[in-house]
Amino acid sequence: MSKTQTYAPISKTEKQLRYLIWAYILLLILEGALRKWFLPQFSDALLLCRDPIILLSYALAIKEGIFLTNRYVVSLWLLIGLCFALSVLFCHGNLFVAGFGFRVAALHIPFAFIIGKVLHRKDVISIGRWWLWGCLPMTALIVMQFYSPQSAWVNLSVGGSEGAGFSGALGRYRPPGTFSFIVGIIWFYTFAVAFLVSGITQHKRYSKLLLALSSFAIVVAIPVSISRSLILAAGLTFVVGLSSSIFQKNALVRYARVALITCIALFVANQLTVFDDAKEAFFSRWESSTGDKRGGVKKAIIGRVLDGFTQPFTDSNEIPIFGEGLGAGTLVGVKVLSDKRHFALGESEWHRLIGESGLLLGTLFIAWRVWLTVRLSRASFTALRKGNALGLILLSATAYNLLVGQLGQTTIHGFTIIGIGLTIASMRPRKIITQVTNAPTESKP
Repeated sequence: MSKTQTYAPISKTEKQLRYLIWAYILLLILEGALRKWFLPQFSDALLLCRDPIILLSYALAIKEGIFLTNRYVVSLWLLIGLCFALSVLFCHGNLFVAGFGFRVAALHIPFAFIIGKVLHRKDVISIGRWWLWGCLPMTALIVMQFYSPQSAWVNLSVGGSEGAGFSGALGRYRPPGTFSFIVGIIWFYTFAVAFLVSGITQHKRYSKLLLALSSFAIVVAIPVSISRSLILAAGLTFVVGLSSSIFQKNALVRYARVALITCIALFVANQLTVFDDAKEAFFSRWESSTGDKRGGVKKAIIGRVLDGFTQPFTDSNEIPIFGEGLGAGTLVGVKVLSDKRHFALGESEWHRLIGESGLLLGTLFIAWRVWLTVRLSRASFTALRKGNALGLILLSATAYNLLVGQLGQTTIHGFTIIGIGLTIASMRPRKIITQVTNAPTESKP
């Protein structure tokens, strides 16, 4: 008797779903480029460019019998379906706006669980490899945008208009890369840090060359972005990645690798003029927006974050019982209903949720997001105790958006969906099948 171990086969439908997951990720990263440079005349329509992938994946998943109707999906669809009906019947009455609100809140959620169903830890690591290689051209692009005037083609905004960059400091603008807005750069590089720190501390599947080059690209990109949010989000993910490996074997060796790669990346970056210029602009903006005149870190950052959790409930006295209607607080909804572009129900996500659906239903949706975050956290810590910290690292790059991220903003929405899916998939090893065969026996003479 002999035993052989092989990976469980992947069905044709699962392979097709994997291609769709890759397509979703690529469109998330390149969607802004299409809206700015290649198809600006279809800028508004391209907001929905990932939706056909979603619908096709659902059709394939239903055909294969793996469409995810778990308690998270069912409870959310029931809740948002009720909000949709109330919006049409008693609130703004606009089917398109309510439908867009349903899309933002619930349509893509099952896709996150499909990602977690058809991908495994090995696949997530593979995605990370290509993501880190992608940091090289992305950093080159944002350096071009950093030095170029807002009238240059690299700084075109959605629809082909001038001025994609947001005001930064010292006459510099925050570059958006291939995305429509700077927020895409924030989460692209936060996920890059997650893949990088996991490649240094959790597995050995990334080459030393890739780790060195991507570290350099990330170190340059952070000050060039002139973004406080990026350094805070990436810093949190980096700390979580380091902390999660403290109880692993050879932890000191892993930390030494991190220190060595970081020092080399900083040393090389410091030789570049762009790094000095970017640091100067970054620290100037940090001082102007987070300095003593703004109350320091305690008020300008911590206080602002805490207000996002508490103010929606203290400012909800004048909100109708059913709210203003699903989708009414998104930029798309505001433009359709009033032909203006602003945050009509408050800039924070929880303000929008309660403003759209009322205090009761809005709070229930907030509770749903907290529930999923807690469940993913528990699963990640369970995996950590078994020696797999990749889920916890990816969750650190996802949890903030899952809790309070502005899902009405299409880029944040996309990063939240793939963050949930990759977090789940990273905790799933590929199934191994053991086959037992009879060894041939010699016949007796």
